[in-house]
Amino acid sequence: MTLAVSTIVIALTLALSTGVQGYFDSFSCHSRSDVCRLKDVRLESDHAIQLATFRDLRDPLVVESGRIPHFSRELYKKLPSVTDLTIDKLGIEQLYVRSNLVHLSAVGNAIGKLLVDDDESADDYSMMTLHLSANKLSELPPLDRFVRLMTLVLDSNQLSTVDMGAFANLRELRVLSLANNRLLTVTTTTPTAKPLQLLKLKRISFSGNELDMLDVRNWEFDSLDSLNVTRNRLTRVEGSFAQFPALTRLDLAGNRWYCEWLVANKQLQDRASALDSDETGRCREANMMSSGRYCCNPVGVDGSGFADVFGDKWDELKRLEHLLDTLNSTIANGSATVRPVLEAQHKALTAQLDQLLTTQKAHTRELATLDGGIDRHGDNLRRVELELNDKVDRLRRLVNARWNRTVDGGSSADDESEETLLQNATAPSTAASWPELAGQNEKTLRRLRMNVELSLKQFNEYASASYQHGAKLKSQAERIDTIESGLNDLKQVGKQLETRLDKVVTVADAIYDYLQKLQQRSGEEWS
Repeated sequence: MTLAVSTIVIALTLALSTGVQGYFDSFSCHSRSDVCRLKDVRLESDHAIQLATFRDLRDPLVVESGRIPHFSRELYKKLPSVTDLTIDKLGIEQLYVRSNLVHLSAVGNAIGKLLVDDDESADDYSMMTLHLSANKLSELPPLDRFVRLMTLVLDSNQLSTVDMGAFANLRELRVLSLANNRLLTVTTTTPTAKPLQLLKLKRISFSGNELDMLDVRNWEFDSLDSLNVTRNRLTRVEGSFAQFPALTRLDLAGNRWYCEWLVANKQLQDRASALDSDETGRCREANMMSSGRYCCNPVGVDGSGFADVFGDKWDELKRLEHLLDTLNSTIANGSATVRPVLEAQHKALTAQLDQLLTTQKAHTRELATLDGGIDRHGDNLRRVELELNDKVDRLRRLVNARWNRTVDGGSSADDESEETLLQNATAPSTAASWPELAGQNEKTLRRLRMNVELSLKQFNEYASASYQHGAKLKSQAERIDTIESGLNDLKQVGKQLETRLDKVVTVADAIYDYLQKLQQRSGEEWS
């Protein structure tokens, strides 16, 4: 008897537990390694997050696959012990960050906004590494309370402008990467107008953006040893690399530097132990000159249009001049046997030198012609500006004259001559009746204004009543939708429980038949 009842209880328990487990999503680590890994975590609604359960989780936690559009505060409550979290490529659109997280990677999602606690009096965040590459961030997330952050990677987002002052509180920051965004400007503003001090920052990357100029004058980064600004449109850097005493790696390739700026900063480039360089052939393909490792444009920093048309040909000129000096010395002191050969070489080299000087003169004339054309265009623009200003003044005087004539009921001789000079027109013949017409128009406008105000008052009352009715209707509709959703969920649960109950009844009947057979065999009486 006892054995039979125990068997029935165990069977019912197993059946009911199987039914509940099939309805509520439960997740646990699927590997015994040091890393806890979850697969196929699909929580696409708040209701699904409420029903989900997590068991035996540990750090570090990696969600390998699934979809979680809103990684909310409610979901974090189900992961109380997790501080090292990787949630890459899960279709996350909004991400809430809990204050006790230490390491977070959310790469390859669709995050447009990072949510943090609004309570500014709460404790600072414990975050040390934050990776948010390949998302849809169009502005920097709020970082003021991330005072322990050491690594921040925001590559491949949609940032168009960055204020370095946003990182002022990140005193522990070591790595900052903003590569492959859409950066047009990088500014630096601080509350006290003092230099931005990030004394532990070692690496910065602005690679793959659209920067034209970078201002580093207000940066005080004593530990910076790597600066990467490749693949931008930079023409210069405002400031000096000398202010970074620890700088050892400098990546400058793929820009449009001013040659004059490169030459002026060559000694600072030489100080770096690791330098990149532009690809072979880039200077020719981009119609730029070559200055050491990099391609550059022959335009001065002040935009004056200065161009060194010879570039690296100056070295060849110096070599030719040295050869000429040597030949002249040899001719003066040499023998008659080598004099004809030396004279021939002297003539050839002199011809080359004359050709180079002729080229220089031609380029000088072209530059002078361009400068003259610029001056002429400037004169034309100034003349057009003066003419436009004169016309505006004349129109202003004409308007004033007509207004005075309208108010006075006529025009003076001076006003009439002014109007005749400007537009060759006579005063309207009905000018004397304008005051009377103005009075009538004023009365008409007063009546119209009263009607409009009355209409607006009635419209506002109607709009207010409509808004209140609409709000009530919307509230009732939302309540009905919520009730219908709850009923649908209850119906689904009821159907699933009925299915499970049918299975349980079948199992119970089978157990009961089995016990009857045992009774018949043993001859015992069943009660």
